[in-house]
Amino acid sequence: MALYLLNVGLICVWGLLCFGIFKNKKIGKLLFLAICFTQLLLLVCFRYRIGFDYDMYAQGFVLMDMEGFSSLSYLDWEIGFIVLTKLIGLFTNNIQVYIGLIAVFCLFSWAFFIYRYSPNVWLSTFLFVNMYLLYLNMNFLRQAVAIAITLFAWPFIKNRKFWPFLGIVVLAALFHTTALILIPVYAVLRIRPGSGLWLLYAYGLLFFYISSEGIINLLTLVFHQEYANSVFLEGMSSLYALIPLLLLVLVYLFRKPMQEANEYNRYLIGFLFFAAFCMMMMTRHAILERISYYAYAYFVLALPELTSALRTAFPQGKKAALPAGGMLKRGRRYGNYTQSAGPGYRYWVVMGIIIVLTSGYHIIGLLENVHGVVPYASLFGTVF
Repeated sequence: MALYLLNVGLICVWGLLCFGIFKNKKIGKLLFLAICFTQLLLLVCFRYRIGFDYDMYAQGFVLMDMEGFSSLSYLDWEIGFIVLTKLIGLFTNNIQVYIGLIAVFCLFSWAFFIYRYSPNVWLSTFLFVNMYLLYLNMNFLRQAVAIAITLFAWPFIKNRKFWPFLGIVVLAALFHTTALILIPVYAVLRIRPGSGLWLLYAYGLLFFYISSEGIINLLTLVFHQEYANSVFLEGMSSLYALIPLLLLVLVYLFRKPMQEANEYNRYLIGFLFFAAFCMMMMTRHAILERISYYAYAYFVLALPELTSALRTAFPQGKKAALPAGGMLKRGRRYGNYTQSAGPGYRYWVVMGIIIVLTSGYHIIGLLENVHGVVPYASLFGTVF
């Protein structure tokens, strides 16, 4: 556990150094992400039997490497992941290299996603670790690849380009079929955040709690008999739902400045609604965690967008309401409004809430051994 906390601490140190030394923001961002994601990659690649599904993937790789391309089926694995596994097996039979190559693709996708779209790459990287997305990449390998692919759909989601979005989702579904959940989510994202969306999800949650036992039993009878009466059908701690729900409420309270800053932020808020909804369902059936991550991933963008919007909408030095149609520019006065270079107190309060809540969430997850990553064991026999 200590190694994971040190990992977060180093992310904070790299942020102070990179953004303190380099005045050129682009260079600072690139250097910060390069250092941090190299650090994360080493953490993922040098682990040994870490992650609940580690042994399953290691065994699958060995068996498929021996089998070659004579068969393209294995357990319930999707065809895309099977082909990827067999292709890697053509060049190496080393399990760590196999895991490392998958990690390179997944973490590179996340680093690119954060660099390209986040207004605060430090906060996004901090959230990537604290909200278990790093640990997902150490456990759910098929789904980690699928999620990494769906990240490239974000520009098509925010620009309402359905067909390119659909193509990326279908590609992701070749690695984990749960990626298809993004298709109905895409439709729900058209609903603007407001009381209507709260009611929609409240009714959905009520219906789920009333009928979930019958639905889940039917699904496990037809599709995944191995899950019947297993621990996966039991509920998880409500703490896993509480923190995402509180973060959703925080974002919702400031939805107006967020949407004024960027119109597409309403889609990020919509993703957070769906993620919180899934996490609430997870308290009844843990297996539903699998469908939450495609929307849950957007916490990494939504919370930095929130702090960025607050920095602009409520700057330090505000003396009176901004005149209608007024423009905000650093260090200039418009009517009775003065904006200084620094952010106002709302920014710092919200940033503090985000850091405290997600840090607590991280520690709770580590204490509960989220994704089976505690204690960390390295290839060199060291246990942390």
